Amino acid sequence: MSVFGALRRDPQLQALTMSHIFLFTRLLSVLKNDIMLCQPVGIPVDIAPPLLPEVVSGFIATAVEISLESVGKLWELLKEDVWHLSETKLSPIEEDLFRVHGWKVGLTSLTLYPPTHTCQNPDCARTNPLKKPEARQVVVYTQGTGVMPAWAIHLYCPDCNTNYHHNFFVRGGMRTYYGNKPAYIQIGEHQFAERKLIGLWVSLMLVAWVSATNCARAYDMALSGQQERDFADGGWQFGCVLTTDHVWDAFIILTLLDYNDRKDTCLHVPHTGEQKDRFADAMRARNREVIQDGQDEIAHCCNKCMREWIGPDGTTRDVQLIIGDGMAMGHRRCQDSRCTSELSNNRHRFCFEHRHLEDVCSIVGCDTRAVPGTKSCADPGHTEMERLHYERGRAAFTLRDRLQKHRLAHPKDQSLPVPEDVDDDEGMEWFELDGNGQVQLQRGIDPGSIGVEDSIPCEATKSDTGNRKYKALFGGLRTHNEQILVRPCGVIVSRATFYNAEAVSNVLLFVEKTFSVPRAFKPEHFVYDTNCDAKQQVLAHPEEWS
Repeated sequence: MSVFGALRRDPQLQALTMSHIFLFTRLLSVLKNDIMLCQPVGIPVDIAPPLLPEVVSGFIATAVEISLESVGKLWELLKEDVWHLSETKLSPIEEDLFRVHGWKVGLTSLTLYPPTHTCQNPDCARTNPLKKPEARQVVVYTQGTGVMPAWAIHLYCPDCNTNYHHNFFVRGGMRTYYGNKPAYIQIGEHQFAERKLIGLWVSLMLVAWVSATNCARAYDMALSGQQERDFADGGWQFGCVLTTDHVWDAFIILTLLDYNDRKDTCLHVPHTGEQKDRFADAMRARNREVIQDGQDEIAHCCNKCMREWIGPDGTTRDVQLIIGDGMAMGHRRCQDSRCTSELSNNRHRFCFEHRHLEDVCSIVGCDTRAVPGTKSCADPGHTEMERLHYERGRAAFTLRDRLQKHRLAHPKDQSLPVPEDVDDDEGMEWFELDGNGQVQLQRGIDPGSIGVEDSIPCEATKSDTGNRKYKALFGGLRTHNEQILVRPCGVIVSRATFYNAEAVSNVLLFVEKTFSVPRAFKPEHFVYDTNCDAKQQVLAHPEEWS
């Protein structure tokens, strides 16, 4: 018997219009996981269950404006069609039906389930559907619909202690991401973002140099489409404001997932600990691979970065060049000159291994123990240097400089304060001590990142006036620069961190290492801001740079 024939024969269903039927099927198409979760264990997940859960029936009756009895009869007629219908993108009016009638009973148009209702552990003998759920309220940032409230459902397998989430499963304290490409990616404890939206943020960062802060602001102002009161009215405990940390976490997770997808591997990260530390080891592993095997584009060549050279005798050969440059965008580092270990916190001056140096005088070259509560020893000159350093740091004009340095577009925003302990390291600072023991603080303009000779002068030297010059490390120390090798077309093929200086010999070593990895082709020409010094070193030691 056809569906339309059954509708005509039933007195209750005769009054239903096509609009009722279409709305009925569209709303239920996004609730299939919720329907399946409430069914007995013996019902297969690929077959439409005979009955709808009571809460779903009540929501459909209210939203479609039909009786509960009509809901049951319609489900009996249309359940197979609904069950095999792909998930529908709802219209704004249909979304509003969930907001008005669904939120208060725990139903949302978007519910994030694991990709499977059965345990996928090959060592687990369980074959029945998982029926031990844990639900939590989340918000989902989407590109077309704005911020949406949703439920994230975790399914637990008691046989092998595996907890299945929307993006990953957890076993033994480790997250293992599925090998699929999810439409929504978890970027916080209760926050998800649409994959297309994260791709937009990545493109804005790479192409338009938009900061993560401005990505978040632009989304909240132009695309979110929701107010926090809407969430509160629906019983949601989370607001919809997107933060800078959310954008950065989304950037990191998406790029790591894409990388593992290209390698046909799965991303493994700890499930415990703080979000900021969770992906650190995975990023380090990726960086080590780049150092050992080169960037993905190490073998890149195109019409913009390769030319065909025709010799006087008519012979031709391909010619490539590479440009080297240092970007003065150093990050905080340990103040021990030879240390490359990471700081456990950017407020620290030393890494864990060299933490004992916190008690040593901060004047470079002085190994005397510092006076407790200060960063200098008992030497009057060193004490005066510390006083002058912090006196300048507290000056009103310095605070104004800091604000301009951080280039805050919204200086009144409490979420982006100018920290009081930020070191004003814009430029170079040193101290001069004259013959009478008077100390003067001097500052100069940082020359930026250019190649220098390998010989480094002694820190305590004399100025043009004969006064002794001292350097101090009262605040945080930063790496010197990020050295890059880039093709003329703009493709970056390699990067390295230079900690103390841009020594020409290190630049040459960097170039040599870059083009010694598999798939790399050594360029014929190297463009560099101090190429004369580089050429002299190569000619002086041809056996090293051949």
